[in-house]
Amino acid sequence: MISPELLDILRCPLNPRNAKLVLVGDYLECEKCRLRFPVKDDFPILVAEEATLPPGCEAIKDLPCHHEGKR
Repeated sequence: MISPELLDILRCPLNPRNAKLVLVGDYLECEKCRLRFPVKDDFPILVAEEATLPPGCEAIKDLPCHHEGKR
């Protein structure tokens, strides 16, 4: 289980300044782009290539966090 304190500081690695992560089942989901990061053995895997894209999105480069995080 991810502690509330850790969850408070975790951010989407594509846009760490502006996008929080929330726990949704067995995933951490970006509030902004809806990219889902797996949690394995209570450790979040915050690697974009390991994440699940949201419905209707074909590539990481299409996510809003990818564009905003580059600014």
